[in-house]
Amino acid sequence: MRTLYISAFMLLLPFLLHAESFPYDNSPTIPVEEKSAFSPQIAVKTNGLLWLTTVMNGECEVFFRPHISASLSLAWCPWFISKKFALRNLSIMPEARWWLRTDARGHFFGLHLSAAWYNVKFGDFRYQDTNRPLLGGGITYGYYLPLNTYWGIELSIGAGYLSMRYDKYHNVDNGAKIDTRKTSWFGIDRAAISISYHFPR
Repeated sequence: MRTLYISAFMLLLPFLLHAESFPYDNSPTIPVEEKSAFSPQIAVKTNGLLWLTTVMNGECEVFFRPHISASLSLAWCPWFISKKFALRNLSIMPEARWWLRTDARGHFFGLHLSAAWYNVKFGDFRYQDTNRPLLGGGITYGYYLPLNTYWGIELSIGAGYLSMRYDKYHNVDNGAKIDTRKTSWFGIDRAAISISYHFPR
């Protein structure tokens, strides 16, 4: 877990240092139209796709400077849906984003990390993390569509590398353990259709 925190900090550090060095005053090095278009703010959002799978979730995004933001999303499902299917999990995903526009609308690209603890039922088997969570990282593409001054819809999709170690059980009460497996995978690792609220300046 300590490695995940260190990796997230190292990922966000260049963006934070750049943000600290970006002046707020009336320096002539910043175009007037770019300064007027940007207002530092905070946004909160929730992913409707995860709610459809009964996973509660929320995300907070901080806009540091024109083009730059960082977000942290949390997802949690503490219950089993049924005896045959469940997506019980706790996951976190920090992300650094680069927006093509200075007003944080339209297209953006991101770098994300992820960690998840899980206990998943699917058909005849149950899969549970061992002594370490699922770990991963990748890239994101997204688009933010404002509905009005404060509300908007955010669409995003990400692909990356995932590594996991898990125990496999028979999916019955007190089901016997079958074996322990370790696997890695590269592909789509996130998708979101989110409702977003931007706090006023």
